Amino acid sequence: MTDEHVVSDAPEASPAVTEKPGMLNHAPWWLISSGIHVVLLLAAMLIYVERAMAVEGEGVIISSSSASQLIQPDPERERDVFKNKGIVDDGPNTSVNDDPIIFYPDAEDGDHNESANGEDYHQMKGDGKQYLSYTPGESATGFRGRQAGKNPGVYDAMGVGGGGGGAGRHGDKWGGRKNIRKRGPNGSQVATESAVLAALRWLARHQNADGSWGAEGFKHECKAGACSGAGDKEFDTGVTGLSLLAFLGSGYTHLSKDVFVDPVEPTRQLNFGAVCKKAEQWLMKHQNPDGSIGENGPRLMYNHSIGALALTEAYGMTSAELLKVPAQKAIDFIVAAQNPGRGWRYTPKCGDNDCSVTGWCVMALKSAELSELTFPRSCYDGAVAWLNEATEDGGYYRTGYTAKSTGKVYEPGKNEKWDDHAALSAVSVMCRIFVNKNKREPALTAVTLLTSDVPEWKEHKIDFYYWYYASLALFQYDGPDGGSWKKWNEPMKTALVTHQRTGKDGCTNGSWDPEVDRWGHAGGRVYATAINALTLEVYYRYANVFGGKK
Repeated sequence: MTDEHVVSDAPEASPAVTEKPGMLNHAPWWLISSGIHVVLLLAAMLIYVERAMAVEGEGVIISSSSASQLIQPDPERERDVFKNKGIVDDGPNTSVNDDPIIFYPDAEDGDHNESANGEDYHQMKGDGKQYLSYTPGESATGFRGRQAGKNPGVYDAMGVGGGGGGAGRHGDKWGGRKNIRKRGPNGSQVATESAVLAALRWLARHQNADGSWGAEGFKHECKAGACSGAGDKEFDTGVTGLSLLAFLGSGYTHLSKDVFVDPVEPTRQLNFGAVCKKAEQWLMKHQNPDGSIGENGPRLMYNHSIGALALTEAYGMTSAELLKVPAQKAIDFIVAAQNPGRGWRYTPKCGDNDCSVTGWCVMALKSAELSELTFPRSCYDGAVAWLNEATEDGGYYRTGYTAKSTGKVYEPGKNEKWDDHAALSAVSVMCRIFVNKNKREPALTAVTLLTSDVPEWKEHKIDFYYWYYASLALFQYDGPDGGSWKKWNEPMKTALVTHQRTGKDGCTNGSWDPEVDRWGHAGGRVYATAINALTLEVYYRYANVFGGKK
């Protein structure tokens, strides 16, 4: 949703150990001295490690955030956590790109992970389930990425192919037969994993030297022929944030050591950790004193909310101190920009609201909540109040753009020929699930609108924005085994995976053409590739709020 939109009339949480009295008094002097030196040495090591993990970048001015009724993590409520990719499916699928597929012809599908060690246990070896949890005080103390050790940034599961870090609950298997095929996380398969990696390679190849991505200027980084599909440079901040999110969503952070060969320029290596680091530095460098990210233009809140989402997710996955202040400042700006008791639109506190910008802002706030950054609960309350105002009562609870029943949204001369989809209803469902966590909420009836309009790769029916939000909403609603998700998943995978550019297409290899998309004229090829990669990461980017039940 971009630019000046025209609204038509069409419908639309062990007990503590207590020392014995006098124990310290009877301890030898050398033992006390040794203990003190060990403590000092550990403290020095922690300081060194923190500095080594920090992202290099310019400092920013610090501003305080609101202190009343702050959102704090609630162990009883937190099921909706970030978790990153795990074991891929070794199936006979034919990949549409050039990445190799590992296939064991005699493998059988299993309903759980096993291994051939002669023991008949139907469970994973190693850490308990808490290791996969974000809940503060448990084994995992943050979002999961790729880094050695059980710290924030650990890659939960070791998959086939590239990847770094130690594994948690999915790292080792025990018990069972020797020819069981390991399933992908929550239904992901080798085809979608391969497509995501190809997309990340394209994005890495087209990143500017300063760490940004250009909606229009990406073409200056092309090799083996120029890529088509320029967008509007007004959205450079937004597509930079979206591209960084695509890497974060697959588990890569500035701490990653993963290096891949550029399929277009084989002598060139693509370091995904360096890609993330440069993107984070760019976003911080372009953060203004008030916390906003990017130029103060007419589409500020679109760009800022996506940039804020990227910074908060990067901080949450790594706990890097240098990211904390910029991420908090970015969230503070979202708080300050909200219309009192309602949502957001293009510019701060403008009085007008729209569900598209509001959706991105809620996503950034949810990331902040998971990252233990602070903001007033009233931000969530206002967003839901606005969604209620913009949603029809009864029926399928369709949500409008700037009001209830606004109908089709389009830009004259650019996309009026495209079919309308219930994209804003998908945004509403996703926001309500993240905020309210109530599957019985009547407004979630809108999932019916989504399952009745599944992705089709046909002229004037392609809408990457709709496919992204509907995938998020439906996977949260009942994925990976529910009926609504199953109706959506296969058409979505077919549409995206089979229409991604491949090795025969030169520099466009790994990307998607924006010209066929409803909103591709705005963000261009960078937008199309980043948002489709995020859609294909839906299987492991967020765990299900409702636990994946039908």
